[in-house]
Amino acid sequence: MSVPMTKTAWEDPATRWGCRRTVLFRLGFFLFSIGLLVGWLYVNVVFLTPMWLWVTFPLFLVLLYVWMTALGQLLSVRRLRRILRVYPWQPVRGAARIAKNGSTRFTFQDPERPEKQVSLMAGDWLGGRCTFWVRAVKAGSVDEVWFAGDPRFLGVVATPGPRRLAPLVQPEAANDRMSARKRGVGPEARERARAAGARVG
Repeated sequence: MSVPMTKTAWEDPATRWGCRRTVLFRLGFFLFSIGLLVGWLYVNVVFLTPMWLWVTFPLFLVLLYVWMTALGQLLSVRRLRRILRVYPWQPVRGAARIAKNGSTRFTFQDPERPEKQVSLMAGDWLGGRCTFWVRAVKAGSVDEVWFAGDPRFLGVVATPGPRRLAPLVQPEAANDRMSARKRGVGPEARERARAAGARVG
């Protein structure tokens, strides 16, 4: 499937539909995680004695983590849309690799210095080894990816279509406690990254 020839990825109707699909999937996951927590509480209050609360408490911690993960994924959709409104899609072959920690590393050319490469990580949190991207890369089913963004700051990666949209961000582009990237970035690239929601130096 060819990449849409648009000024920004958001101008492509398939991208907007892919984003809506991502929102619905993450919202469903979030509601499901709430249902699991409510179910745990209901079972412990109605059917089990107080002693069983301590036995099932580890399960509560797991469910709480699932809820926090679902909430984080749902909140990241706002960043997804903001990036897609600034950058166009670019097809990149061979960008996805498995990192040493078992998560997925995406490697792209530096937009202003093509001889250099910049990597973005996906799934570098507990449970990241079970994501779609890890499974797909290990299975060899990911050859070409679509990327919208600036790998020095942030971006969105997807399978051609686009499908499986996922936001990626450099730690220093989102964390106020880290020094923002300053070197090797031109004024235009800096302004675009700022418009997409990144911290820039």
